[in-house]
Amino acid sequence: MFENLLEQPAVISRLTHDIKTGSLPSSILFYGPDYSGKMTAALELARALTCQSENAPWNCGCHSCSSHRLLEHPFIIMTGGRYFYEEIAASADPLKTREDQVFRFMFVRNVRKLLRRFDNVLWEGETAKLKKIQPQLASLSDMIDAFLPERELPPEKKRDKLLKDILADCRKLAAAVPFSTPINQIRKISSWAHRAGERKVVILENADYMQEGARNALLKILEEPPANLHFILLTTRMGAILPTIKSRVRAYGFSGRTEEQSRLVIKRIFRVDDTPYHSLREFFLSHHDIDYIELKKLAELFIRSSREKNTPFRDVVPGKFDREMFIPFLEELTLALNRYLKDALGRGLNSAVTTGVSRWSVIIREYAANFEVLNQSHELLLESLYYEMKR
Repeated sequence: MFENLLEQPAVISRLTHDIKTGSLPSSILFYGPDYSGKMTAALELARALTCQSENAPWNCGCHSCSSHRLLEHPFIIMTGGRYFYEEIAASADPLKTREDQVFRFMFVRNVRKLLRRFDNVLWEGETAKLKKIQPQLASLSDMIDAFLPERELPPEKKRDKLLKDILADCRKLAAAVPFSTPINQIRKISSWAHRAGERKVVILENADYMQEGARNALLKILEEPPANLHFILLTTRMGAILPTIKSRVRAYGFSGRTEEQSRLVIKRIFRVDDTPYHSLREFFLSHHDIDYIELKKLAELFIRSSREKNTPFRDVVPGKFDREMFIPFLEELTLALNRYLKDALGRGLNSAVTTGVSRWSVIIREYAANFEVLNQSHELLLESLYYEMKR
């Protein structure tokens, strides 16, 4: 078990112990930074829970494991947004020149992480909402089959076109995934979970961003969980999870990966030996045509200019700011504030600096939620954030 989860020995040890001793609760919470392996662990745990062999080895040949490895298992539900496009694009790159089954397998899994967000269970009765993206859903499901490990790959020229078409469809579909699980999907999951059948697993990303109605609906299921149902909640913000939800789950903490560990993951998973990237975040952003170095410069300019009285917003951000850059920019802004904090503490400044940076980290997360959950204009949010920092 968990052979594919790298650089998280403490989590692997706890989960393996809890599974083997039969002490794993029905509802658990994985918390930790992005790119720390929470989804990998959740998918592997889902496979282990339904495996028909002892100790659930990764290469188990039982029917349940075979369907789990390619994310085809009918009794798993996945909700919530993530960095779909970056992950898919990163796994598509090796396939342009290589035919290794491991790359094909990884690519198919990453695309299906996105497709599983559109399971019939979650969207039942909402055909109108799916109408605009139905062509992409249908074509993507067909195109991805060409990369299944047991299939013969198309010729290189046709393969390149397929990859481009797949990435174009994935970009559009990713934008249609609710970042946090809405209340109607929680209710449909509840109905699905109460139906008779095999052991079911629900993986719910961004549990901290759910709105009040969805949180209350989830809490009701956690208080009276149906038999054979496992909930795996994922979050980057442990402190934002409701205490009533925390009290009903067992939490497993994932540590952030160091630069050395990130380079090792990139080498082991993507087979890139010499990488200029210092983190998995930088590696994935580079596959979304986002220049993280420019984002870093902009974040530092943003902070510096916000402290100057007469610098208007348009002097800092003179042109159009791309929507897809908003969340990466907020992440970079948080990193820049943390660098400022480290420098200030190194110079012996008082605790007011720590308090101020902590406060701004909370405010930045609120702006991210307004964008991701409430779908507010990213350009208006960016300008509002700038002037709020000035005040």
